[in-house]
Formats: sequence, C-alpha cells, structure tokens
Amino acid sequence: MTLKNRLKDPDALMRIGMACLWLGSLSHWFLHPTTHYGQSLVDGVFGVLFGVSIGSLLLSLRLSGRRCSGD
Repeated sequence: MTLKNRLKDPDALMRIGMACLWLGSLSHWFLHPTTHYGQSLVDGVFGVLFGVSIGSLLLSLRLSGRRCSGD
C-alpha cells in the first residue's frame, strides 16, 4: 500500500497519530540534554511529534465519520 493510499485510511492514520504521541511522550521522559541548544532541539522534536499526532488523529476522526455516514 502506498503512502497516498495510507493517508486515506482512517485506521492507518490512527496508528500514525498514536505512534507520534507515544514517541513525543517518550522524548520528554528520556531526553535530557545539558546544553541550551539541545533543549531547544528536544522541544522542537516534541512539538513536531505532537503536531503530527494531533493532525493525524483529527484527520482520522474526520475520515471515519465520513465513512460511517456514507454507509
């Protein structure tokens, strides 16, 4: 299955969103850099992962709602 088809599948988007949420949470628990630059990088990675997570989970909900209402 190509990436284009996976982005239309609500179940795949839900898995992607939950994986990003899990990785974002783990990054805050286990990454503790000592330099200021490292802290900014970890915060940026955390923000990107949570942003992708929120976006994919909301898109998954929207697509699954359309699929249920179309049946």
